[in-house]
Amino acid sequence: MATAAILRFTLLAALWIVLAGHGWTDLPVGLVAAAFATWASLSLLPPSQLRLRPHSCMVLLLRFPWAALRAGLQVARLALDPRVSPTPSEVIYVPRLPPGRARDAFLAYASLLPGTLPAGPDVSGGIVVHALNGTAGVLESLAEEEARFARAFRLDD
Repeated sequence: MATAAILRFTLLAALWIVLAGHGWTDLPVGLVAAAFATWASLSLLPPSQLRLRPHSCMVLLLRFPWAALRAGLQVARLALDPRVSPTPSEVIYVPRLPPGRARDAFLAYASLLPGTLPAGPDVSGGIVVHALNGTAGVLESLAEEEARFARAFRLDD
């Protein structure tokens, strides 16, 4: 807990200095603000044990720009090619991750990939996903991304 508090305080104080400048007259106010922000941060989002797999994280991070570019080009083709028309639809994806911060983080990550957008919970416990171009391959793609995400953060143990 102390390590998390020190890290958060340091980052918040550095943010204050970046935004307000490094003038000595403003620094006491910035340190007080950073202290209160650290307290609020620890109250609202307590630290947890994050166990990373460095290789899997690198694979996830390096794969993301390529996947986003490829999907972005597909979306651009749908938008600009008059011979192809989008067929928007919705699918229900049932994540393997339990409800909570890990699932929310995965859904935030998945929302960054063009062409699909997790839109909220379904009454069955799944997630409604808006797909720009039909349902073909959407569930499989989300399952693969979730598996990579879970592997990177050791959520698959």
